[in-house]
Amino acid sequence: MIEESTNGSGANSERLVKTSSGRHRVLLHAPDITLKGKNQSDFQRALERNVRHILLRAGYHWNAGASRGRVCIIVPEKQEAEVPQVLSLMQKVAGISSIAATRWIPPHQMLDDNNQINWEILESEIVELASIYFIKDASFAVRFNRVDKSLPTTSREMGERLGAVILQDTGWNKVNLKRPDRTFYIDAYPDGLYLYANKLKGVGGLPVGSGGRVLALLSGGIDSPVAVFSMARRGCNVDLFHLSASHRSWQEVADSVIGRLARELSRYTIKSRLFVAPNTYFDLALRGHPSGYELVLFRRFLMRIAEQLAGRIKALALVNGDSLGQVASQTLENLVSTSRCIEMPLFRPLVGTNKDEIISIARGIGTYEISIEPYKDCCALIAGNPKTRSIHEDLLTLERKLLPDYKQLIKRTMEDLTCLEFECGSGPSG
Repeated sequence: MIEESTNGSGANSERLVKTSSGRHRVLLHAPDITLKGKNQSDFQRALERNVRHILLRAGYHWNAGASRGRVCIIVPEKQEAEVPQVLSLMQKVAGISSIAATRWIPPHQMLDDNNQINWEILESEIVELASIYFIKDASFAVRFNRVDKSLPTTSREMGERLGAVILQDTGWNKVNLKRPDRTFYIDAYPDGLYLYANKLKGVGGLPVGSGGRVLALLSGGIDSPVAVFSMARRGCNVDLFHLSASHRSWQEVADSVIGRLARELSRYTIKSRLFVAPNTYFDLALRGHPSGYELVLFRRFLMRIAEQLAGRIKALALVNGDSLGQVASQTLENLVSTSRCIEMPLFRPLVGTNKDEIISIARGIGTYEISIEPYKDCCALIAGNPKTRSIHEDLLTLERKLLPDYKQLIKRTMEDLTCLEFECGSGPSG
């Protein structure tokens, strides 16, 4: 485990907690955290907490610690074969931009008796690593990240010396410092040297739990799951709300497209509650009064229910997957009319994205294939050819006329709420 302490001068220092683990570690880079000021440690603790929680949920009782925009996971010797599974888990953790399986050289082996770099050990490790990742007729480069400035060497010396030994003792015969086919990395920290040859991309952003709680409106479509993911990777705790076309049992919700989307999204949100309420009462009250505004009226009702629920669970804002101009209900006029019916902030993280961009993200996070399965949500069941322009004040007048007992509709709908909980890709529980 890496621990960070503060000495008398106020500078950060690190120390390595003694452990019986082996020489393999998983290194997680979180550069966005290093941009923070005095509260940087809060973000580091949140990320460390999330990593530990996800590991434990997956059955890995591995140690982990965070410091200076990174998290280090210590791999037990008997479980080194399970590193690929852990790398896959970490690729879904908000706040982590890259992940690497590394070889670790402890501090007492970094220097020799004369307090100079122990080249014998370092060269032996880099040769073994380069041999494992050998590619015939390919080029390579060595990159040295010298975070620990006290090391008695320079980036140039490290690169040249290790590059030379790779050329001498392995099958590699081409160096390309600009666009290599393979890069060998050495990161020097106060707690040791980390050597690796492959970086996996993470989702980046900020750790979940560092940005406050929001309530996201989840439909059965492609867009809203991407909006949920977008808020999770900005550090928000995200709960979910869905207004179903009819009353549904707990098990029906769990097995539905909505339940399966919530389960998949919890791999990124870590833990989310899914609240589902029926649209039955509103639908019956509005039936038989065609106006062309049914879809906008429904969306306003949805927002009001969500606002009340958000207040109950102490969420600070609502979130939905609107993209400007994508469909009739998402014209600028209709978006404004929908927003003005509530007082709570409404975030639309996808408002400026197009469908291809949204689909690309949905495929990447694993929700696209679920979203394209047949599912009739309320929007799909409402009459076609909706009005593309609406005015808030006119809609208020129409609501008073068509829905005189609006508060009772909200009350009855809220009374029939169902709640399911999903965590780290599993669930639900009630």
